[in-house]
Amino acid sequence: MKQFRHFDHLEKSSKKILLRKAVWGAHYVAFRGEIVAVWCFIVLLFSCLFANAQLRQVAKIDTLAKAILVDNLDNVYLLSPKDELLKYDSGGKLRWRYSNNRFGKLHSIDVSDPLRVVLFYNDFQQVQILNNNLNEITSYSFARNGNLLVSAVASTNNNGLWIFDRASNMLIKLSGNFTEDIRSANLYQLFGEMIDPKKLAASDQYVFVQKKNSEILQFDRFGAYVKTLPIDSLSDFNMTSNIIAYLKNGQLVKYNLNSFESSQTKLPVAPPIKQVAVGNKLIVVLTEKAVFLLSDN
Repeated sequence: MKQFRHFDHLEKSSKKILLRKAVWGAHYVAFRGEIVAVWCFIVLLFSCLFANAQLRQVAKIDTLAKAILVDNLDNVYLLSPKDELLKYDSGGKLRWRYSNNRFGKLHSIDVSDPLRVVLFYNDFQQVQILNNNLNEITSYSFARNGNLLVSAVASTNNNGLWIFDRASNMLIKLSGNFTEDIRSANLYQLFGEMIDPKKLAASDQYVFVQKKNSEILQFDRFGAYVKTLPIDSLSDFNMTSNIIAYLKNGQLVKYNLNSFESSQTKLPVAPPIKQVAVGNKLIVVLTEKAVFLLSDN
């Protein structure tokens, strides 16, 4: 009997030892989990700091400008106070100039196609199209068609144009020879108000109309209304790939058209900042006295 009691005592001792190990193991796993969580937070923090550190100044252009643009090859365009268009390379070196005072004030510039820069002169209903050296390659006057009253123009694929006609309150797509391809529904009938676009922009799949109150309306490539983007408080925007970039509260905001998510980046430029434009690798920032070329790589 004593022998059996001895074995029973050993069994109870083993259970206690196993129980202690289990408790210790649980504490260890919990502690280790906390370490992993803290370590992940530290890695994330340093990743953010490192990402911000990568936003560095590549060049500075000491030239006054009313507006800035950048194409997907990271060529930078400045519109001077005298409506002269200046083209710089990605290192900030001036390459080409274009000036035309025959058609009044330059209303809009579209550089979404670096080989086909589209200029629109609203007062004279005139479009001038330039090549990559800012030489004129073609032009067209909407005044030829007495039924049109164009208030906004955007470049699109196949050398075409999207225009907004105030007379019909419609979006119209023109082919490369300026003939009509597509016409949208009457936007007044869709929205119950007259649409007077502040800006027009286009990608391969969509057309974007920025209203005077800063709302952006999205249409498909056939001119059918898709939705109103959840973006507000912007004075201007530009597009690169599937990203709409704009300035808000002194920060660069990027809205992804695929994921519907926004990200904000603090710009290492002293305020006030007038405008920001995003290219492939460059972020271009306009201030009152200079233009800064930043890299996010």
